This record gives sequence, structure tokens and C-alpha cells, in this order.
Amino acid sequence: MSDSLNRRQKEILEAAIRDYIQTGQPVASQGLVQRYALNLSAASVRKVLAELEQLGLLSQAHASAGRAPTEQGYKLYVDQLLKIGGLAPSARRILNEGLATKEGKRASAFALMSRLLTELTSHMGLVMAPIQEAINFKRIYFVRLGLSRVLAVLVTVNGVIQNRLLNPPQDYTQNELNEVNVYLEDIPAPYNLEKIKTTLVEAMGKEKNRFEQLYLRAITLAVEAQSAGEEVKNSEGNIYMDDEGRGKLIEHPDFSDVDAMRALFRAFENKRRLIELLNEITGGGKVRVVIGPSGQEADGLALVASPFDGPAGAGALGVLGPRRLNYSEIVPVVDYAAQVASELFSK
Repeated sequence: MSDSLNRRQKEILEAAIRDYIQTGQPVASQGLVQRYALNLSAASVRKVLAELEQLGLLSQAHASAGRAPTEQGYKLYVDQLLKIGGLAPSARRILNEGLATKEGKRASAFALMSRLLTELTSHMGLVMAPIQEAINFKRIYFVRLGLSRVLAVLVTVNGVIQNRLLNPPQDYTQNELNEVNVYLEDIPAPYNLEKIKTTLVEAMGKEKNRFEQLYLRAITLAVEAQSAGEEVKNSEGNIYMDDEGRGKLIEHPDFSDVDAMRALFRAFENKRRLIELLNEITGGGKVRVVIGPSGQEADGLALVASPFDGPAGAGALGVLGPRRLNYSEIVPVVDYAAQVASELFSK
């Protein structure tokens, strides 16, 4: 589509979308002439706006109204016309200093990164942590705290320590827990729940009487430990969405009418689609802008996201907001945040 536009059409489309992003108001020809020094008459600009509407890049509610970008118009703008600004020194400092204290504390660092993205962009920051990070361990240790209360200490493949309080269906003595601890020490790391099951089943075949009870005990505790971490890892992936950013998104004027709000909530409900996109982005190696990330044309949303690297696999982080995002400012924030995350989480 961009190749079929002439220079004047591209110039006016860029100006129209930039103006709409800043004001949220339908664009009129006279306003563009005044604000963007187009060296054209209002009548000439009006003619080009009509051409862009015919091409499906702008829309007009009625004959006397201004024009607003369509989904197709936004896509062309971010793919072909967007001019990326530089990262503000203050944003660089906030990202560097904010995460410096979280080294070695991945779960809190992921949550903090989503909050920092919200703070820097005024939209919803989100982070999808590498799924392998949460399920592969090099050590699991159980400690009895009281009646049917057990503390699980889990050490990930990268040395990150997670403590989870368990309430198993039956009480265990510390000696019984120690039997599990000693046996798990003999399983070559890294291991996950499936590997624990496989190893114990093989052992049961050799020493059935001894391992039947050990199997039940170990599997019960391992399942409990995994379930206790569901707030960090769910079946759809490790995704952190900043609550304050979610509130900002819901309160944004672009979602003030009932239909837009319904579309927004449908987009939230389609979380799987968002996670599929983030999974796809983890293999892309660069910042991507996705218009309509929920897969529903009327969702009114845009996603700016980038992958980051770590030894446990690739993750993704980004900003979710209305299509009127200030892309030229948000893209460099997301890009640099991914660089900081890669450096931090790979240590």
C-alpha cells in the first residue's frame, strides 16, 4: 500500500495520524495546514484526505466531520512512516536504577519492569517471563513448619530462590520430608515435575515397597509446590500485567463509550491471543508494533513489544494501550527496557 502512495499522500497521512495521536480529535484540513507547514492550501489537503479515505487509510463519520485513522492506516503508519525519537536520559536512568536492586530476584524484577513501563509510558506495561524459568529447577527442599504446613524451597536453574508455603492433604514429619529431600538430590538437574515422576516410577519398579510411599509423598509435595506458584506461572505462560497500567487503560478517554469499553474487556478476555503474540515476538529479535493485538478489529488497542534474552529462554516485554499511542516515544523505551532485561536476567 505504501508503494502506491505518492509523496504528498504520505506526507499528509503522516501529519494526520500524528495530529490524531496528539489530540484524539478527527483531523480537518485547515488544522493540518496551520500546524504542519504543509505549503498547501486547505482545499488541496482536503482533496488528499479524501483520496486517503478512499484507500481505506482514514475514515469519516459524516460529511462535515474530520477524519480519523483506520486500522489499516495505523498499520501503514507504524510500518512505513513512523519516525522513531531518541530515548530520554531520564527514562534510561529510571530503567537502569529501578532494576539494579532486583538482580537475582527475578519474579519481583519482572513485576517491577511492568510497573516501570507503565510509569514511563502512562500505559499498561507487561512482561512475559520465559516459561522454562518457572518450571526447571536444580534443587527442591521441603521443611516442616507445623501441622500440615510445609515450606518448599525451590532453586531455579539460574540460582533464583523461591519460597512457597504448602498445605499438603496430610501431615508429614521432618524425617519423611528428608527422605524426599535426599531422593530429589540424586535426580540430575535441571528437573521438573514430569522428570520427578518418571524417575520415581522407574525406581518403584526396582524397590516397589520402599518407593510406593516415597512416590506418593514426593509427587504430592511437588504438585503442591508447583500449584503454590500459579500466581507466577499459569497454563498460558508467565505474564505480568501492571495493575495500575490496567486502570489507566480502562480510564483512557478512547474507551469512554460503551461499545469501546465492551471491546476492551473482550480483548482482556482473549488473553491467550495476547500471549500467542508475545510468544511469537520472542523469536523476532526486535521491537514490533501490533495493531489490534486481541485479533478483534474493534478492540482499539495497540501493542509495542520486544523480546529479551536469558539463559533459560526468551521472554517478551512491552506496552499495551490505545491505538493513539505515541509510538515515536514508546518504541525506544520498550527497546531499551528489553536490553536492560536481557542484561539483568542473563546474569
